[in-house]
Amino acid sequence: MSRAREAIYDALEVYDSIAPGYSSWRSRPWRIVDVLRGGTVLDLGSGHCANGAYLASKKDVKYLICLDISPSMLREAKSLLSRKGIPLAELVAADAAAIPLRGESIDSVASIAMIHHLPGTEARRVFEEVTRVLKPLGIAVMTSWSRRQLRFVSRTLLINLLRLLRVPGPHDYKVTWRRKGRSYTRRYFLYEAEELKRLAEDVGLKVLSYGYIARSSSLNSYIVLSKVGTRGISNKTQPR
Repeated sequence: MSRAREAIYDALEVYDSIAPGYSSWRSRPWRIVDVLRGGTVLDLGSGHCANGAYLASKKDVKYLICLDISPSMLREAKSLLSRKGIPLAELVAADAAAIPLRGESIDSVASIAMIHHLPGTEARRVFEEVTRVLKPLGIAVMTSWSRRQLRFVSRTLLINLLRLLRVPGPHDYKVTWRRKGRSYTRRYFLYEAEELKRLAEDVGLKVLSYGYIARSSSLNSYIVLSKVGTRGISNKTQPR
C-alpha cells in the first residue's frame, strides 16, 4: 500500500473510533454551504452528515447522499437524519477519491473539512471525481484547515525544510484528540486557498470564489466551484 493510501485508512481507523459522540462535538453545520442550490446533494466526507441535513432542511433538496469512508460515522448520520425527519437520503460508505456514483448525477457537492485528510495525489483524485459526478453548472464547496495558525508554525517550518532537502513525503501534520481518557492521533495535509484553486483549475473546474473563513479557533481555506464556465466572482467575497 502506498504511503498516500495509508493516510486514508488511518483516517478511517480514527473516525471509526471517535464516531460515538462526535455529533455532539461537531453539531453546527457550516453556513458556507448556503451557496449551494439544492437538487441532488452529495455531502462528501460527510461524517455524521450535519451539513447535508442542514441543506435538506433549508434548500429544495430532492435527494441527499451522505458519503463517508467510516461506517461508524454513517451510523451517526442515520441517527441524525432520523431525528430531523429527512427521509430521502442515502448513506454510502466509500472513498471520496473513488465515488461510486454515475457521472453528471449531482447538482451540489458539500465537502467540508475532508480534503485536509488527504495528501496531494489523493486530493487531486477527489477533485477529478467531483468534476465527474457534477452536472453541468453544478456547484461544489470545499474547505480545508489552513496552515496559517500559530499551532502549526513549527511543523510548517520543518516541512518546508524537508521539502528543500528533497526528503520524500507525504509530509503531514499530527493533531492529538483526547476522548474519555484515550488519545487519537489524526493526520492532516493542510491546503491554502491558492492550492485548492490550483487543484480545481487543473481538473477543469471553474473557481467562483476562494479565500479564508474562521470557525471556532481554526482558520480554514475555502473554495466554491462550478462544473462549467459560470462567470467568477471576486475572491474577496466572504461567505457567512
